[in-house]
Amino acid sequence: MKIAFAAAVVLSIIVSGCANQSPAGRSSPGVIVSDDFESTPVGAIPTGFSKTGDIGVEEGVAHSGTHALKVEPAVRGGRFISLAPDKVAALGGEHWGRLYYKVKTPTPMPTGRLIHATLVDGKGISPLANDLIDVRLATLLFYPTGDYGWFYNVQPPNGRKEFGPKSATMQKFNDEWTLLEWHADAATQTYEFFVNGKEVADIGQHKGAGNYEGIEIPAAFQTLSIGFTNYQPATGEGFTVWIDDIAVGKHGSVRCLGHANRPSKWFGHHGHIAHTRG
Repeated sequence: MKIAFAAAVVLSIIVSGCANQSPAGRSSPGVIVSDDFESTPVGAIPTGFSKTGDIGVEEGVAHSGTHALKVEPAVRGGRFISLAPDKVAALGGEHWGRLYYKVKTPTPMPTGRLIHATLVDGKGISPLANDLIDVRLATLLFYPTGDYGWFYNVQPPNGRKEFGPKSATMQKFNDEWTLLEWHADAATQTYEFFVNGKEVADIGQHKGAGNYEGIEIPAAFQTLSIGFTNYQPATGEGFTVWIDDIAVGKHGSVRCLGHANRPSKWFGHHGHIAHTRG
């Protein structure tokens, strides 16, 4: 069994194009940050990040290991960690990212017609209007029916309306860990988004070089934040969310990072390097 498992791992490394990378992926070229939060003390956030709102590492609920980042409940507002500016600058004009998240159920509900919530956000200068915009790289709309859908969303400053396509596919929160992956490229004005390895194609954008209308990927992001922000109030105490196994990198090299359970486009779609839990 051990020989068969080892052979499977070697084959997966070769097939995924990661033969020269370590399984953990921590030292893979182009990987800017990769964190499973295992070395971060409970209540703290990992080195290289700053925080906004009530968020910190918790032990006992995790996608891998025993630690994960816990977003504490709040009726409204942001609870997130932001990558250090030098790390964000190192991403350049194109980056890939991934995280696993889990929402405590039963979830709160909207107090109005919907809740817009963001898990990944980047700020940068619009290549079209030359103003500072919020690009929501992993964001959703949650409705009183209990359904939610993903969308691509850009929030310009006052005077310009927010924009972005919404997915027609609705889903419901459950008690499972969900894998999110995103890709943003300024040179080709491209945005791609995947859930559990499956592309959410109806919010993807492939505009082409110099075509900024309806996408506006900045030449370089100034900030990159991961957490949970709900812009409208929720019932009860609000959402509790856990986030684990985050990775952000350039040139697609984050596909060589090891991760558990699910294959994905960048992280070895045809044979990923699996972790096992003791």
